[in-house]
Amino acid sequence: MIVKPNALTAAVLAGLALAGTVAAQEPPPAAAAPTHAIDPAAMQALTRMGGYLRGLTSFSVEATDSTEDVLDSGQKIQLLKTVDLQVRKPDHLRADVVTDQKAREIFYDGKHFTLLTPGTGYYVTVAAPPTIGALLQEAEAKYGIEFPLVDLFLWGGEADATADVQEAMVVGTSKIGGQVADHYAFRQTDIDWEIWIAQGAAPLPLRYVITTKDEEGLPQYAANLSWDTQAKPADAVFTFTPGKDDHPIAIVDQAAAGDESQDAKTPDDAAATPSTTTPAATH
Repeated sequence: MIVKPNALTAAVLAGLALAGTVAAQEPPPAAAAPTHAIDPAAMQALTRMGGYLRGLTSFSVEATDSTEDVLDSGQKIQLLKTVDLQVRKPDHLRADVVTDQKAREIFYDGKHFTLLTPGTGYYVTVAAPPTIGALLQEAEAKYGIEFPLVDLFLWGGEADATADVQEAMVVGTSKIGGQVADHYAFRQTDIDWEIWIAQGAAPLPLRYVITTKDEEGLPQYAANLSWDTQAKPADAVFTFTPGKDDHPIAIVDQAAAGDESQDAKTPDDAAATPSTTTPAATH
């Protein structure tokens, strides 16, 4: 993922306690290397959440998020986005993304992937692999397109980032959208992140915050999630049918085209002179 917090635990340094008096001729003990504090309960919570998410076969989730943009002056500007995601595993996905400046619609029906800019009517449709997981990898590798809320499909799998966690702690209990949630905080090399996981039989992620530590100003991404695990979207939800004012454009396989991929057009490019990277975490 991954995904960054406000306040996290400081690194725990292991000290060496010396019993008795050290003789003058003996060299001083070597300084202890810092250790990372990982609370097993925090890691187990991620494992349980990931297992539950993988077990969902059909669901919808709405996310409201904010991404901080740090100006040259140091001032932070928050950019807002909403994502409405509908999923029917293993091969159907629909995402409606609205930001402060633009909107995007993503359709995947197990055979074709379509990215539409509804304000302009420009769209791209390409043949797609047979599963959501394969589509996420191919869309990013070939076209530079990162799906919104991509972490929901990675947690608990081989591609998640739990192996990169250096510190983990249980923060406490909060209420998110009226639901009682357990609050956890984690540290990795370049990011800090927090997650709030619903208590009870459905350990769904309700909120997460990511702080990017290797960028000036330590910008944050935050998202609140509202779930419907009983949703069963119909086939029509995932199928794109162009209207009379919609216009297809080509998209270049960046991996195959190399430098020529800089000339590739997305629906955004076409609108501007007539990727589309919609963050997950993206943040």
